[in-house]
Amino acid sequence: MTERQSHHANGAPETLQDWPTLVSRAVDDVTRILQSEAHMLQTSIGATLETRLASAIATLTVMAVMLCGGVCILCAAILLLHQWLPLWQSFGLAGAAILLIGIAMYATRKPAVRPNSV
Repeated sequence: MTERQSHHANGAPETLQDWPTLVSRAVDDVTRILQSEAHMLQTSIGATLETRLASAIATLTVMAVMLCGGVCILCAAILLLHQWLPLWQSFGLAGAAILLIGIAMYATRKPAVRPNSV
């Protein structure tokens, strides 16, 4: 295929005059593509963040309710022990039991998986 080059009044071939137009169109197209990709990424990240935030709030609410229930059960156990022991001994016994349970849970937990460092 041969390329036809018509000459204008200034003597420059027509194909050379179209290069700036083609380059500007290419830059505009790339800019629009990048803007649409950025918009899709922003939408995707926003939806993911919203889902994670809702899940975190639900988890924290459940944990708060469970903590309140645990405190109520602990108070009930201390008051039950107070039927036979002085109040300070009831608190001490409940605290020691919680401490022993915490130590046992710490000792039996699985170690965290660490990536191999090279």
